[in-house]
Amino acid sequence: MSRTRAFDENAALDAAIELFWVRGYRAASVSDLSAATGLANGSLYQAWGSKWELFLAAFRRYCARRLELVRGAVEARPGDVAATATGFLDAIVADCTGQPDRRGCLMINTMAELGSSAEVAQISNETVSNMDRAVADGLARASGLEVRHPEVVSSAAHLVAVSQAVIQFSRIGRDESDIRVVTRHAAAGVARSLAAAA
Repeated sequence: MSRTRAFDENAALDAAIELFWVRGYRAASVSDLSAATGLANGSLYQAWGSKWELFLAAFRRYCARRLELVRGAVEARPGDVAATATGFLDAIVADCTGQPDRRGCLMINTMAELGSSAEVAQISNETVSNMDRAVADGLARASGLEVRHPEVVSSAAHLVAVSQAVIQFSRIGRDESDIRVVTRHAAAGVARSLAAAA
C-alpha cells in the first residue's frame, strides 16, 4: 500500500515548474529543486525517483495548465469567428506580457533544450493536438461549421501556430503593438476563410 505524502505535491510541482521554467532542465540542480520546493533531496527522490521523473511530472502539469488557458480563452468571448480568434490570441499576448522576465513558454523552451527526448516530444505533441482541438471547437461553435470541417481544422492549427510565434516574439522583446498587428491579421484571415467555407 502506498504511503500518503506528508507534503503538498501540487505546491511542490508548482515550485519545480517555476525553477525549470527560469533555468531549464539541465541548469536546475537537485539542490536547487530542494530549496525551491522546501523538500529534502531524499524526499524528492522518494516521491519522484529522479530529477527526470520530477521534471516530467512538472512538465505534464504545466502543459495541462496551458491547455486550460487555451480552452478558457476560446470560451471567454462567445460570438463570431473574429471575436473567438481574437479572444484566444489576446489571452496569449496577455499571458506573455504578464511575465516581466519574458521567460516564454516552458513547453517551447523544453522542446529547444530536450527535443530529442521521446517523452518530452510526446507530451508536447499531445498538448498541441489538444490545443488544436480546443480552438477548433470554439471556431466550429462560432462559424456553425462542423468541428471536423477541413477549414475549421486548418484554421485552428493556424491560430495555435500563431500563438506559439507570439510567445517567441514576446520572448525576444518585440513590442506588444507589433505583436497585436500579427494577431489581428491572423484572426481576420481565419474569419474570412471560415466565412467563405460556410
